[in-house]
Amino acid sequence: MLTAHLYNTQSQKLRILSRDELLAEAPSPEERTQKQNAPGKSVGLLTRGVAYCHADEFVWVDITAPDEADFTLLTERFNVHEMVLEDVHGQEGRPKLHEYDDQLYLVFHALLKQEKTEHFSVHLQEIDCLVGPDYVVTLHTEEISPFEDLRKRWERHPTLMQPGPAYLLYELMDEVLDDYFPLLDVMDDHIDDMENRMLEGDGQNLSGEIFGLKRSLLQVRHIAGPTRDVVNTLLRRDAETGGKHFAYFQDLYDHAVRIVDMIDTFREILSGALDVYLATQSNRLNEVMKTMTAMSIILLAPNLIAAVYGMNFENMPELHTRFGYFGALGAMAFVAVGLVVYFKRIRWL
Repeated sequence: MLTAHLYNTQSQKLRILSRDELLAEAPSPEERTQKQNAPGKSVGLLTRGVAYCHADEFVWVDITAPDEADFTLLTERFNVHEMVLEDVHGQEGRPKLHEYDDQLYLVFHALLKQEKTEHFSVHLQEIDCLVGPDYVVTLHTEEISPFEDLRKRWERHPTLMQPGPAYLLYELMDEVLDDYFPLLDVMDDHIDDMENRMLEGDGQNLSGEIFGLKRSLLQVRHIAGPTRDVVNTLLRRDAETGGKHFAYFQDLYDHAVRIVDMIDTFREILSGALDVYLATQSNRLNEVMKTMTAMSIILLAPNLIAAVYGMNFENMPELHTRFGYFGALGAMAFVAVGLVVYFKRIRWL
């Protein structure tokens, strides 16, 4: 599904374009040359750029579950580099930023909670983004709710994107990164709950939950670190091309750093919780072993007495006494009770 929003910075009007209208809005070669040579022309995050919209206009094209027809349209309309198309087809998987001719290609990820799973887990949705001097293209395989929220805000307040495509890129990434924090808070609540259960002695089956959370944090950490690097690169590029959006990308970088710090903190807490859990399980096993050892010794002593008097020797004086049987039973009981008292005193029972 393709949606396109065309904004004119002079009239401050926003138009929603169909697929055919998007193709029809391509400027003529003369218009492209005129726009590129206009005094004060800014190419945003790029050091140079070819115009793909009319003067004072830029467009955001958002494509969900792109197919070959969408890729053909992008190639015709924005002259997308073949290496970019290859990466988009292959689902790169790792955040990155590259410059191809007159466009930037970057990858970042939306964070979603995985539903209908036994333990808490997350799902990462890759977002491929193309940025030119007067356009932004986003591609993803599933609906991205932050994009839908941003789209509605822009339609309600058309002047929101007056600063241009670089600011639109900031808004897109900011919306996505802001959605990390509620899920990280949920992870924090899960960790607190596990710690409380361990302290209350109700943490006998926590290993699956702990490893599930560690796996989720590792997934997020693998993309959070590179995302921070991508934002840092955008920050430097903006500074090199005039720094008009420096404050915005600085805010984005702070978000990325905060996400990485939270993940690293949670991983350390989980590692400590796992150590406590394993130590608790080991102590519980030791307690069980002590109890079983004490019971074995208590049962062994009467068996020893019974074994001695169960030997078939003729010359055993106790076998012929009148109260020998009762004496043997009494000795067994006395030894067993004595051992029970002893083991209770040393807290093995």
